[in-house]
Amino acid sequence: MKNSFFRLFFSLALSATFFSLSLAQEIDPIPVKTFYRDRVTRNLEFLCKEAECMDNVVINDRGLYIYPTTQKVNKPEFIVHWREMPHLVDLLKTKSNEDIIDILQRKGTAYFYGINDTHVDPARYPVSKFKGLKIALDPGHMAGDFEQAVLEKRYVKTEGKFYKQKKDITFFEANLAYTTALVLKKQLEDNGAEVMLTHDYGKSSMGNTFEEWKKTEIKDDIIKGYKSDWFNREKLDYFLSGEATDFMLFYDVFRNMDFVKRAEKINEFKPDLTLVIHYNASENNPRYDERYLKPVKENYSMVFIPGSFLGFEIDGSDQLDQRFELLRLLVSHDLEESNVFASNIIKSLNDELKVDAVPVDNDFGFAQNYSILSDLSTGVYHRNLYLTRVVKGPIAYAEALYQDNEKEIPLLGKKDLTIEGITTSSRVKDVAQVYFSAIEHWLEYNKEYEKTLDALYEDKYGDEADFEEFLKEQKQKKKN
Repeated sequence: MKNSFFRLFFSLALSATFFSLSLAQEIDPIPVKTFYRDRVTRNLEFLCKEAECMDNVVINDRGLYIYPTTQKVNKPEFIVHWREMPHLVDLLKTKSNEDIIDILQRKGTAYFYGINDTHVDPARYPVSKFKGLKIALDPGHMAGDFEQAVLEKRYVKTEGKFYKQKKDITFFEANLAYTTALVLKKQLEDNGAEVMLTHDYGKSSMGNTFEEWKKTEIKDDIIKGYKSDWFNREKLDYFLSGEATDFMLFYDVFRNMDFVKRAEKINEFKPDLTLVIHYNASENNPRYDERYLKPVKENYSMVFIPGSFLGFEIDGSDQLDQRFELLRLLVSHDLEESNVFASNIIKSLNDELKVDAVPVDNDFGFAQNYSILSDLSTGVYHRNLYLTRVVKGPIAYAEALYQDNEKEIPLLGKKDLTIEGITTSSRVKDVAQVYFSAIEHWLEYNKEYEKTLDALYEDKYGDEADFEEFLKEQKQKKKN
């Protein structure tokens, strides 16, 4: 199925985005079953990192079956027949996860009520121009000053001697990410888009700083974290003892609360596209002395998109939420659109900033153990991060350029731009332009996708024989 019709179409559509090729050739329409079976089969390759994850999924002539355990000793937890797929995609846009899970579990092996009397619309993303586009920007991290950045461990401090100057160079990622978002937000709004940011400068998405949070009743939040499986019972007792360091409380409780709130705000906004903005750094550059970093020669970018579930992440009664997200990503167009957007980002970074993607042959732990390389672009990785998993719609989690690169350090360390009262480096304007270009290309892809989808999709299910057999089985059960 890897060489399926849909894979061919998808490659053609992407080529149209990058190279403005025409897709005027005639394409025979295909039925619902073929369209969605190809999509689900293709997406499964990038959603499961391990065989244990694959074992929870069955694809057959009637539809898609998701099991709660790899052994399949229980009944399927979710069953979606092929003719139901467009309706499930529609539910994903209008209902909460909890509501959809309830609907799927109550219907069981049956079809959605009235399925054969309901008009089928193609699954599409109609937004193909800036006017009407809703985009969520999530600036990474939350520090508002260098002290907070040290707590987050997301900062650069380089000795001036490397640049033949007395003054050290310092800057921090949260500042760069937030001001990049502000520059991009203005560009997008000037072109008619509606933009939301997940948090204010120097604040978490909950609206407070870590120090402000510590002054509140944090015990309830610590207990919530334990119930959410963020840490074990031993760590819970340690946190409640009052002896835990700020670093541990920040990373194991406060930061996770922030992630959850960011996702909630994004999903409430219901964006057409989500961009998580981070800046990259070398994995093999340890700090020394007073937290200094040496400049490195390498300069790479990478982008994360949904996928690469590990076996333990979806197997068992406690993993219902992750199995549902797996189902959503198998059926919806989110994965494909995320892949296109992320690939556009990598291409724009290379074309406009001359920053290469992380090479395929690397020794990075995340790439080997937790990720699946995209089939569209080097530097794009499917990875089961919290935001890439739970945010609905296309999403790209971008890590642009190495902050500790020898050429980037003096550029990023400049304090030559002020935006909305925040002093930063003018280098963020270059990165914001990269994202703007990538969004432009993504919208162009949507134009081609819509036109082609009109030709591809037809009002035939393709599973008529299976559906008739199901109706006969139901009649027989009533007789018995």
